Amino acid sequence: ELLAADLARAHEGAVTAVVRAAQLSSHAGSEQKLEVFVNLARRLQSLVHREISILDELEHEIEDPDLLKGLFHVDHLATRIRRHAENLAVLGGAVSRRQWSNPVSMTEVLRSAIAEVEQYSRVKLVPPIEGELRGHAVADVIHLLAELIENATVFSAPGTQVLLRAGLVTSGLAVEVEDRGLGMPVGEQARMNALLADPDQVNVASLLADGRIGLYVVSQLARRHGIGVRLQSNIYGGVQAVLVVPEDLLGAPQTECAPEIAALPPAQVQPVRHVPPPAPMGPTPVVHTEVHAH
Repeated sequence: ELLAADLARAHEGAVTAVVRAAQLSSHAGSEQKLEVFVNLARRLQSLVHREISILDELEHEIEDPDLLKGLFHVDHLATRIRRHAENLAVLGGAVSRRQWSNPVSMTEVLRSAIAEVEQYSRVKLVPPIEGELRGHAVADVIHLLAELIENATVFSAPGTQVLLRAGLVTSGLAVEVEDRGLGMPVGEQARMNALLADPDQVNVASLLADGRIGLYVVSQLARRHGIGVRLQSNIYGGVQAVLVVPEDLLGAPQTECAPEIAALPPAQVQPVRHVPPPAPMGPTPVVHTEVHAH
């Protein structure tokens, strides 16, 4: 219970830190703003790494199914906190510390993105899921997709599903995130697509002050890797986010996949466990951490 409360406080701190940083940014120069964001992100990331190390030890020691179920919920919360911390890092121009050395299947990438979303049980993969992603882009694409999936779940009715598809196309790999929500007014959709196309033309301070940073983070991550992202209305009246991963980010998969992103599908979903299984299934991502960030 103490661990869960600690994580809950950290989650709240990750969200409010964005707003505080935005307030500070109006009185600071560009370099100082970057320093504020990166320092906040690193401190939050260090906290999450400490909490996850505790979870790792507990998951090795506990066999009781009920206790493990509780740990999975706490683990899921830690994963969400990590994404908030990484949002701050992206705003500060920092690169993710999670890295993979080998290509990873898009099935595993999508499952990992689902595991970072609060309402993960509503998200469904629509087979076949095609394609593999080169290791250096895996962390950012997981993060980018998690933000789009989160938006889709938040702006659609609780009883509806969010559908994910991935398939090879002429220009690379297309991934679709589709909801059956309330849709988006034409003007707002145009503004959001302008943001996704060119984040430099957007008033970031106003987005931060309102807490609407998800699509800005998506636009920054997409630009970093040359990924095109666009929102459009679907036949159900909801919104479909389409992103196209360029060919140079695609690669042949290993015969085995990385334990870090082996999240379960929605039908049997449990948050990603951060402890490698007894028999490792493949290359583990290299996570760069700091010794201290208090």
